[in-house]
Amino acid sequence: MTNEISTKSYVMILIDGDKHYLTEQEAELVEKALLAGSKYIKLETLFFATHQFSKLINGADYESFERRKHGETYCEKHAQWIPKGKSCGYCG
Repeated sequence: MTNEISTKSYVMILIDGDKHYLTEQEAELVEKALLAGSKYIKLETLFFATHQFSKLINGADYESFERRKHGETYCEKHAQWIPKGKSCGYCG
């Protein structure tokens, strides 16, 4: 097994909660199809009806959303995530 950097930098979330990780090019195709009013979108092996679409979000924004949802906080001063129930080791 090799470690490779992922090119999947967007997350497409469907109404049922399914998450699909997309490249920037795939995200652009989804955006164009949605703005054009297409009923269906096909991305390689992924085929879905646009009425199933919930949101398309940048991967970094999605990670921040998920961390906050699980109770983590972010210390801007020290640029680190703080686990739920803990405080920043530097700020006190």
